[in-house]
Amino acid sequence: MSDLNELKQKYNEGYRCIYTEKDSNEGLTMHLKNFREEKIHTMNIKSDMEIGEIESFLDTLNQIKKKKGHDCHDL
Repeated sequence: MSDLNELKQKYNEGYRCIYTEKDSNEGLTMHLKNFREEKIHTMNIKSDMEIGEIESFLDTLNQIKKKKGHDCHDL
């Protein structure tokens, strides 16, 4: 499973990105939290292509949130 598909699956399960760390040597580390179940999930992405796809996905979600005024995941 690709990192982007894993992220989308986690969003479907109710997880949301609460913090990201980007390091040129380590790649992207994402911290996700499911607030209903109080669970944390961490993803480490090293592929530049996947990092770009994930950043684009998160930007799209933020744009939807700004337009609709609430959390929405329907992609």
